[in-house]
Amino acid sequence: MNDVELKNVFCPKPFEYLDVHFTDGEIRLYSCCPTWLPEFVPAKSFKDIGDLWNAPSLQRVRASILDGSYKYCNKELCPEIQGNTLHDRRFAHDPQHRKFILEGKTELAKGPRIINFSEDRTCNLTCPSCRSSIIKMGDSDLNSIEYFHENLLPNLLKDAEFIYICSAGDPFASPLYRKLLFNLNGADYPKLNINIITNGVLLEQQAWESMSKIHGNIHTIFISLDAATDSTYKLIRRGGDFEKVQKNIEFLVTQRKKGLFKSLQLDFVVQDTNFKEMPEFVELGKKLDVDKVYFQRISNWGTYSDAEFNSKNILDISHPDHQKFLQVCQNRMMGDAIVKRGNLSNYLALGWRQKVLSLLKKITVLRYLRIIVIKSLQNLSFLKKR
Repeated sequence: MNDVELKNVFCPKPFEYLDVHFTDGEIRLYSCCPTWLPEFVPAKSFKDIGDLWNAPSLQRVRASILDGSYKYCNKELCPEIQGNTLHDRRFAHDPQHRKFILEGKTELAKGPRIINFSEDRTCNLTCPSCRSSIIKMGDSDLNSIEYFHENLLPNLLKDAEFIYICSAGDPFASPLYRKLLFNLNGADYPKLNINIITNGVLLEQQAWESMSKIHGNIHTIFISLDAATDSTYKLIRRGGDFEKVQKNIEFLVTQRKKGLFKSLQLDFVVQDTNFKEMPEFVELGKKLDVDKVYFQRISNWGTYSDAEFNSKNILDISHPDHQKFLQVCQNRMMGDAIVKRGNLSNYLALGWRQKVLSLLKKITVLRYLRIIVIKSLQNLSFLKKR
């Protein structure tokens, strides 16, 4: 998507999304994923949620969306820009989005609709793309985060419809997030949908049962696998147990079929050591009967030197195996309806559903028809599963 096309689209994220991180001893709040939009607000600067939500830096980001410049965004990494999935501002179907566009306001009366919690990086694995050793949050840092949770979280959740826990570590390795997931009373927040991001190793039946008070609130469980074979999994998901994770996934599928949560997704970060297994990963997702498999390009989160990252980044055209990667992307399995394309959309083969939807995207006047087609295809997939 080029700069001219960006003038005609709208990203609602900075108007309704908050990403909560803990860096250099402080809570930092972002209006998108920090990897592709690094502008932030230090939470300690504000005592009121309203003031925090309308901090000057967040308002500047919103202004860049309204003027179509997207100047704070990493356009190459953003999956919405790369996937051409932003909303056409002339045919925005969501009433709230239309209001943002028409009013052109950067100061908002209502708090965030979507919150991603990533403060605690505690994890049971040492994946090379994320860390070189086990990370465990210290007591003083945990106390700082708990203070934030106890004093600001109730007001944050008041307007929230979706929360994500957590993309920085594993929620079941973290005392902070276990406390939140095991103790939160979903009945107090009937409109709240909870999304859980995990490596899946510790999400066993006991952990699932400990979350019984939010079973009705859980929307999607995202499990990061990054591999289709045990040998590759051991390289990328260091310290994990491929067989155990698959058994946990099989258990979760039984719970999803009971209607206790809505969706189960397997995630795959594409890199030099796993790209050949992409089609096999799609087959694994279908075998396990999950709802989606999601592919995204690798990012450097500070764990690699430039040279190391260049050797991992198979999407770089100068990488010696880049052509092999392109060939894998054209495998017919990559066009399957189960595939969620993310920021690899320009590389992956198109199935017939994607071809229809891609065509409709190009015809502006058929924007609403595209929405109807998407819903129809989703209903068709649901009926086939039944």
